[in-house]
Amino acid sequence: MSWNRSLRSIRNGLICLFLAPLIHSCGASTEPPLRIASNIWIGYEPLYLARSLGQFSEETISLVELTSASEVLHAMRNGTIEGAALTLDETLILLEDGFDLRVILILDYSNGADAILGQPNLSTLKDLKGKRVAVEYTAVGAIMLGTALQLAGLTTEDIEIIHSPLDEHKKTFADVDAIVTFEPLRTQILNDGAKLLFDSSQIPERIIDVVVVFEKTMRTHPKALRNLVQGYFKARKYMTENPEAAFVRLAPRLGLTVDQVKTAYEGITLTELSGNEALLKGSEPKLNSIAEDLATFMFEQNLLHRNVNTDFLGEGKFLRNE
Repeated sequence: MSWNRSLRSIRNGLICLFLAPLIHSCGASTEPPLRIASNIWIGYEPLYLARSLGQFSEETISLVELTSASEVLHAMRNGTIEGAALTLDETLILLEDGFDLRVILILDYSNGADAILGQPNLSTLKDLKGKRVAVEYTAVGAIMLGTALQLAGLTTEDIEIIHSPLDEHKKTFADVDAIVTFEPLRTQILNDGAKLLFDSSQIPERIIDVVVVFEKTMRTHPKALRNLVQGYFKARKYMTENPEAAFVRLAPRLGLTVDQVKTAYEGITLTELSGNEALLKGSEPKLNSIAEDLATFMFEQNLLHRNVNTDFLGEGKFLRNE
């Protein structure tokens, strides 16, 4: 009898040992931290504002700050993050690579914040002929430069293209005739004496910024994704109700003065909740057709090398607490 009781005690102890983690997990969240990467861009800053306002903690949502869109794309391809803030065209490039992605949040439309800046001796886009033009090798850079050259009656054969990562734009500009860049570097380089030659206000709704995640992330991190989106809209509300205080918080990260931050935001249209619902909700989200049109344009410009399926791209279920 004593021997049997000992066996039962050992067995029960082993069961408790192996089941303890499972029992513990029933009472706590099992989601690992959600990692969302981005480079510096004014349209992404409300996410960082949400963090600074305490809308979510680094223990649940980690905003990974990288130096360029190229690095963000690299992190997505390597699977070291669960999602990213990207332009829609960059998202399409990842779709072409075979990644299963969903856009869960529309952040903004660029309406002047992306620009081509020239040295003071340049007057128009036509003056770019025979000149050295710096650009980061991204789809946004190609769209900006390609469209500008078309307007000027030029092609890439008429200029010398110099690759310049985003974090080197200020240094690079001193050695080239023009550069394709965006805020906050647009304002910084203009303050150094550059001349504005072309900006995204001339191609409305062509450059759209989004938060995109892997499809599997919606299953592994549903709570964190909802917190991220809800935190974003709380930060946007704070910006609307307390603009000066918001700009004070944003200025140090952007490397701009408070007045410069205010001016920089005039170059984009931040998308409200209603705008997100219009693009991401429904059985056939409107974003899918917008992405399809953009993919066609990119294919025609050799920015994509095959057709991509955008039928399942938009996902609006994280927009509200439902």
